[in-house]
Amino acid sequence: MPVTESAREIALAFGVPPMLLAIPGDNTYANYQEANRAFWRQSVLPLAARIACALTNWLAPAFGDGLVLAADTDRVEALASDRAALWERVSNATFLTVNEKRLATGYGAVDGGDVFAR
Repeated sequence: MPVTESAREIALAFGVPPMLLAIPGDNTYANYQEANRAFWRQSVLPLAARIACALTNWLAPAFGDGLVLAADTDRVEALASDRAALWERVSNATFLTVNEKRLATGYGAVDGGDVFAR
């Protein structure tokens, strides 16, 4: 088995798109950015969620039941375009209140926010 074929098999086993390894002939994604975004969405974030859940369960007795650990996807550069698209959709949604828009983008409600934004 050639080295590139082994690398491709190992990458696929770990959920890494082969295009990210720069293996010739593995251009199944439209571009590198799409492959990188798929890698984060389908491999890294699910693994991070499982680890965060396990750590939350382990630390909850010491820190209380309100403890929640989660990955901060806003800090992932590969997902910036997804986040920008979400902000655009929410900003243009005239049928949502201020608090509904805040909740949709991951922020908590504010006092007086149950009104429609202009």
